[in-house]
Amino acid sequence: MDLERKTLVVSAIIALLLSMWGIAMGVYTESGAIMLDGVFNLLSSVMAFIGIRIAYLTSQNYNERFPMGYFAFEPLMVMVKGISILVLVAFALSANLQTMLAGGREPQIGMMLVYVVPAVAGCLLAWYVCLRSNQKQASNLLLAEQQGWLINSVISGAIGVALIIVLLIQDSSIGWIARYVDQILVIVFSLVFLKDPYLLVKNGFKELLLSAPDDAHTKPFLAALNEQPLVDGFSIADAMVMKTGRRFWVTLELECQQSQLALSDLVQQRKQLRALANEFYENNYTEIVFVEPKASSEDAAS
Repeated sequence: MDLERKTLVVSAIIALLLSMWGIAMGVYTESGAIMLDGVFNLLSSVMAFIGIRIAYLTSQNYNERFPMGYFAFEPLMVMVKGISILVLVAFALSANLQTMLAGGREPQIGMMLVYVVPAVAGCLLAWYVCLRSNQKQASNLLLAEQQGWLINSVISGAIGVALIIVLLIQDSSIGWIARYVDQILVIVFSLVFLKDPYLLVKNGFKELLLSAPDDAHTKPFLAALNEQPLVDGFSIADAMVMKTGRRFWVTLELECQQSQLALSDLVQQRKQLRALANEFYENNYTEIVFVEPKASSEDAAS
């Protein structure tokens, strides 16, 4: 089992344990914020286990059913995770707005504080594991896990900070706010972190549509390509880069400036450009297409 799948297994187990802890404490304390945290962890656990399967599939060879491999499953899963988080946030917002309008709920501050410490510790541990693994083996799945755990640790930590504030003000003239603090936390967290699941959905959808990747993935390669000395008789006519999960698809069109070229020149040029692509993209499929010069093509057409 490679590093990516090992990390996803660890992440899934931590998420499952934290989800059980969060849902149990959410039911006991009747806290919407803790319940949201627990359900978010449960969702993370399910997605991590699915991610393990996808990581295995992408390591397999092509077959007749999937002639381009299983790489599209990665952005599909990232998109599904983003949509799931958005749906969860929508339900959380609706439920807590209703509770707030109904007069709030008196929080069990002591038990909620008991929940926070192991929750934050578990989230930070999982985030660090995913961070280190993603640095060693870059992966969209690990990046999505890493971002999810960062959000989760901030949510859990903010719950603790808010509870400490409630303890300080509960005997003051504004102590009535304590009845609403749980709902306010859920609403604020939901609104603040809408951007991250939105980006997961957007980026996953772009990759499924075979949209061009961000400039950070293309500009360095294209700049190096323009500076690359070519074999005599060739020039770059067009270059296209696409990304599906961890796989980059590079298509290069080369104009043949001479009517006759040696086979060895074609082989050498193809080898040279594929080596250049390998320098920028660890996992890539590079196709070299040799075409006639535009002038020759236009003359033939006329």
